Amino acid sequence: MEQLTAEDLLRAFPSASALAPEDLNALIKAGTAIRALDDSVLFDAGDSPSAVLLVVEGRVRVERMLDNGQRLPLGLLSRGHIVGDMGLLSGEPRSAAAVVDKELLALRLDVSTYATMRQEGHPAVQWLLGEINARMAERVADMYRRIARGRDNPELIEQLPSVEPAPARWFERPLRWLKERLWS
Repeated sequence: MEQLTAEDLLRAFPSASALAPEDLNALIKAGTAIRALDDSVLFDAGDSPSAVLLVVEGRVRVERMLDNGQRLPLGLLSRGHIVGDMGLLSGEPRSAAAVVDKELLALRLDVSTYATMRQEGHPAVQWLLGEINARMAERVADMYRRIARGRDNPELIEQLPSVEPAPARWFERPLRWLKERLWS
């Protein structure tokens, strides 16, 4: 079995240096190092969230399968990214598939282990939530860039309902607001 060191995780996630060494080592010990080869499916859309992956090396494609069988790329995640964070936070089924694009080395943290560490108030959970928050902010900024491009290409907007996952409850009001302001 592959072993990850604190140095491996720090290279991928420099912000983890804010953790005390014993807290960083506890996070590594709580997780499982995994290695996956190109084109390995980490999870599919609709799967129950069972874990989150902290990418140490390699790349992961996030994609949706369209009704016509085509794959719609949603993102490419690499060193320092977190895969499966939405499922970790929401508990909702996966909205997209995650497929290894370039051989992957990651720290896998089970949802149940995360929940236990969160209940205990473990500092590594606070760090992880900070990382997830930063990535979510990047995604929102990217979404706004895509919306701006969509305003210039209205035909893209017409395609959205067939390729986007069903909105989560918290997302319905902002989506309605955006549609009213941008496309009416």
